[in-house]
Amino acid sequence: MERPEVIINVASSLDGVIASDKGALFLSTTEDWIRVHELRNSVDAILVGINTIITDDSLLTIRYVKPKSPPPLRIILDSKGRIPLNSKVLQNQKANKTLVFISEKCSEEKKEKIVKSKADVITVLEDEKSGFLELTSILEILKSQYGIKKLLVEGGSTIITQFLKKNLVDRMYIFYFPAFAGGIKAKHLFGERVIKEISDAPQHEIKSIEEFDEGFLVSLKLGKG
Repeated sequence: MERPEVIINVASSLDGVIASDKGALFLSTTEDWIRVHELRNSVDAILVGINTIITDDSLLTIRYVKPKSPPPLRIILDSKGRIPLNSKVLQNQKANKTLVFISEKCSEEKKEKIVKSKADVITVLEDEKSGFLELTSILEILKSQYGIKKLLVEGGSTIITQFLKKNLVDRMYIFYFPAFAGGIKAKHLFGERVIKEISDAPQHEIKSIEEFDEGFLVSLKLGKG
């Protein structure tokens, strides 16, 4: 399959929590945010799931550093078309383009309203087993139709988990904030599979561990186990 290089970036507590049940936990420090925006500035597109847009109203633009031109394409996975029409990512499409992937569960009326914002909208099938949008199809479309070579996936937990389960990740950056977040309903870095033996888990190569002002950054090369 021809697809972009996929990079995941995420900030986590020591116990693997990346968000509360209410929304984002601001775990990144200023130093890490600069790194994140430099990373955004190095890719062709930034992808998040619809829950990130609904809970955080993320803009997905480049700050802290001078943005390249054109800026990275903003991609939203939104099978049912739940994106609020006043979301920041649907505003000012001339300056920052957005692409929304939906499924047939999205009504034609909502699809037309999203299109009116000048965002691109593409319908893809859902995976029969997981019920999530078919990620391999999405990656093929991004490579063939949009020329995306490097894709940055920023979340949330559901999206990150699906990419990891499908072995569609090449590199991963995890910034760990030195605190325990806890919480039964918290969103975890990997939110699904439970293993019985550590030998059952795919192993990944640690490329580097860097100490930041209030945390540390782990860079991984993902295995395909």
